[in-house]
Amino acid sequence: MAKPNPIFLEGLVAIRVSEQMAKDLGLRDNQVIRGVIENRGDLLKLILNNREIDWPGSKRFKPGDRIDFRVEGSVYGRSLKPVPSAQPSPVSPSMAPSARLLSLIYRPDQAMVTAQLLQPASLSGLLTQLAASDQTQQLSQLMQSMGRLSPEMIKNALVHSGLFGEFLLSGQSHTGPDLKQWLRGLLRFAMAQSQTQAVVELEAAIDNLESRQLDSLQAQLNRELSYSFTLPFVDANPVEVQFERGPYDSEHGEADWVINLHTESQELGQLWLKTTLRPDNSLEMIMWAERAAVAQLARTATSELEYELQSFGLQLNKITVLNATRPGLDPALSSPGHVVDVRT
Repeated sequence: MAKPNPIFLEGLVAIRVSEQMAKDLGLRDNQVIRGVIENRGDLLKLILNNREIDWPGSKRFKPGDRIDFRVEGSVYGRSLKPVPSAQPSPVSPSMAPSARLLSLIYRPDQAMVTAQLLQPASLSGLLTQLAASDQTQQLSQLMQSMGRLSPEMIKNALVHSGLFGEFLLSGQSHTGPDLKQWLRGLLRFAMAQSQTQAVVELEAAIDNLESRQLDSLQAQLNRELSYSFTLPFVDANPVEVQFERGPYDSEHGEADWVINLHTESQELGQLWLKTTLRPDNSLEMIMWAERAAVAQLARTATSELEYELQSFGLQLNKITVLNATRPGLDPALSSPGHVVDVRT
């Protein structure tokens, strides 16, 4: 068997990523994304998720070479840093990862696909279109009420988010349908009726969910915890939720939990919230609201929030509310292909 040619990455610059480009590619911090070098018009170009990118480092490779990049975030924005690909030992074809598995591993997170599908109006229209009224009862078990939200409801939503479906089935635990099972049932309706657009949307949502399952598994292999899921509501647009915690450190003890939330509605616009929960049950929060009136409303409610958190044994040490979108790179400094030396 031919030995693969090694790819040397020393001295290569990272690709600075604009906020729009990161959104288009579905990038998130610490994600690894794979690109391929292709010959386009006698010039070597880097292709990421079918997007052509000008990258000076391309000239050091040949068509067909694959390069992995890690998404790195900082106060200056995001960048894609080339990282060495592990050279696995030869394995038999039966043990090699399937194309499906690889596509899910390297699939960028597309949270908006799932969030748009799970908007109450979108779901109602889809169920009517597919005449799938018998799916409504199962759906009601998966949807929460924003007006009556409680910690128990959030726990229930995580359990039924689709992240743990196979585990629950393997243990013969009967906890009712989870989101992935429900989406697959709806997909069968759509395929039976040749509803092409509905099939595309449902398959994309299922792919995104299964990609998140693999992300959680990879985090566990690194002694970390990471759960990303969509929290659907009957009376509000969905909320994207991410819990993550780094590995235990023998010197510093348990790592902090970081909880990221994002939602969008006509009434409030886009909202982002990042909460850091420390082992001593103290909290720090940063909120971004794109509308000034919403940001001001949040500031006036901080005292009430602090009081409510105390009832759960949590101490709010600091909260910052910003009238802005969650930080991205200044578009003036970053067009596709713009580069920066990550060593500086």
